[in-house]
Amino acid sequence: MTFEEYDRYCEATGKYKTDDQGLGRGKLPVINVNWYDAVEYCNWRSQQAKLKPVYAINGENVSADWSANGYRLPTEAEWEYAARAVNGKGGGKVRFGNGKDVADPEEINVNGSKDYKKPYFVVGKYRKKTTPVGNFTPNSLGLYDMSGNVWEWCWDWYDAYPTGSQTDPKGAVNGSYRVYRGGSWRDYPVRARCACRRRGTPDYLDRDLGFRLARAAR
Repeated sequence: MTFEEYDRYCEATGKYKTDDQGLGRGKLPVINVNWYDAVEYCNWRSQQAKLKPVYAINGENVSADWSANGYRLPTEAEWEYAARAVNGKGGGKVRFGNGKDVADPEEINVNGSKDYKKPYFVVGKYRKKTTPVGNFTPNSLGLYDMSGNVWEWCWDWYDAYPTGSQTDPKGAVNGSYRVYRGGSWRDYPVRARCACRRRGTPDYLDRDLGFRLARAAR
């Protein structure tokens, strides 16, 4: 989700434009949006496209209609499946969201400082800022910045993974924190791995946290 897209929503609804903290707007990923901001945007975007909104929002109470055809946040399982894209299919055994097992700062926007050394990391530049969406090569599903640039909110409440096998899980039914995934421009590659999980309260926001949209194929 870019600032350009999110600012258009703010202008249409009268919502306060989020602070870019000097990083820039336009084609750069939107930042400083909390989880509530993200689901509200999803519903607005669905309405603009004449689709059925996924979320019923009553203050801080948000429920999802999974049969709706509108835009929404990806579930954590969907996010990781898409990030692990190999040869045009999700769910592969790959370490980073660009389809590679080694993080090269020339290929993803992470902290490339020399003081961090791991076998799955190539030392390189640390930009100290976001980069335009689409600046790097996408993974084999055509998705950009699944690792690095900004963290991305998911639908799920944060909880331990269930012990049994799951098919397309939607996460815990309640909790205190929502999941976000992907790593950011100021993180070392260890946090940009497809397997890395982070959490924040739904009202949490930061200069390295944004979101992307998902929509069920129909």
